[in-house]
Order: sequence, then structure tokens, then C-alpha cells
Amino acid sequence: MGSRTTTLAVAGATGTLGHSVVEAARRDGHEVREIARSRRIDVLTGEGLEAALSGVDALVECLKPPQLDDTAGPWFQAAARNLGEHAAAAGVARTVAISIVGIDRMLDYGFYRAQLLHEDAVRTHCPGAVLVRATQFHDFVGSKLRRAGDHYEVMDVPSQSVDTPAVAELLLVQALAADPEPLAQIAGPREENTLAQARRLLAVRGDDTPVVGVAASESMRRGGMLPGPEAILAGPTYDEWLAAT
Repeated sequence: MGSRTTTLAVAGATGTLGHSVVEAARRDGHEVREIARSRRIDVLTGEGLEAALSGVDALVECLKPPQLDDTAGPWFQAAARNLGEHAAAAGVARTVAISIVGIDRMLDYGFYRAQLLHEDAVRTHCPGAVLVRATQFHDFVGSKLRRAGDHYEVMDVPSQSVDTPAVAELLLVQALAADPEPLAQIAGPREENTLAQARRLLAVRGDDTPVVGVAASESMRRGGMLPGPEAILAGPTYDEWLAAT
């Protein structure tokens, strides 16, 4: 596909990752169609999809379901079926979808079971499907902090979080490549621990509230969120990200 790809559609364009993809694509001179309900385009009803995908070379799918549990499975399947049908009808050559590192090793966690259904649905329904699995983003720990009386709680597991723009760049590479990897994986440059990350996050904020680690799924405790040797290591470390943000 290479340099011929100049028109990209981004599903989930207003989310954290989708917005980064949109910015990176426009920075490089590509036309971008933003698919999001706030743009009056709905992946479940099909509203606006025909026009959004007309003339598009590649679709980048960064969708986030309303619930991050097993119920996301049917949601992902419906979205992939609808996107795929409209993309095929529009002649879209490639679909690049985001997924999560290690989901096939962490089937004791509901949302990861749903993500596997998502991957299968993308491969089944979307034209030219390729996948990018990423570790959790650097802001993951902050989103998981929960106040419990006089302290915070967060899961205590090994991690290797990655900067969101680095993932966006890989999605863009996969969308533009003449011969993309069917499954690419990306992680941050250094292994971390979510409890330690949470404590450093609060320290940067000037918050001395204690943070207590709580149990996660067994597979996560065993290091299921860590990447394998095949993963690309990219972007700033967690501490570099903290200092910059």
C-alpha cells in the first residue's frame, strides 16, 4: 500500500488512542475521516458510515466499548461486523485494529475474553485485517486508583506500560505498510509494577495519601500483562512520561 494510502478513517477517533492516531496521520499529510458518535457516525447503527468510509484506503479501529467486562464481547462483534460490511462495500483495503498484549494468557479476566472475541470478529468481518496488541498505556494506573477511606487501592501486578503516541505511530505504520505484520506487538521500554507506579504518580502530584495493593487475577499476578520477546519496545519510560505530563 505504501505511499498510495492518503485517506484514513479512524474509528474511535475522539478517544485517547484514536485522537493520537488522528494527530499523527494529519501531521504526516494524510486525510483523516473521524468516526465517532460525537461526529454523528455510529458503528452500531451504521449511521454515517457509508459517507465516512467512501474513498478510504485504510481503517484504523480504536474502539472502546461502554463496559470493560464480558459484555464487551457482543458489542465488539456487532461493531466489527458493521464496520467490516461498510468498509468492504466502500472498497477499503485494510483494517488495523488495536488489541491488548497477553489477552490469550489471561482468560480469567472478563474483558480480555471479550478482546479475543473482538480480534476474531475483526479477522472475520473486516477487509485486510491486521492487529496491533499493546500493553496498558502509561495512564492506566491512574485510571485504576480507587479511594478507600484514608488510602487508595490499586492492583499490584507486573506491567510494562507504554506511551499512547508510540502505539498510535505503530497503528499508522501498519495502516501504511505495503506488507504489514498480521499481528504486531508493542510495549514500553521497561518492566514496572503497578503499585510502585501508583505511588510515584501520587508523589509527582504532591499527594501523600498511602496506596495499598489489592489482588488482581492470578494470570496478571504471574506476569500476564508483560510482553514477550517479539514485542517492539518504544516510547518514553513511565518516569519520563510522568516528568513530561
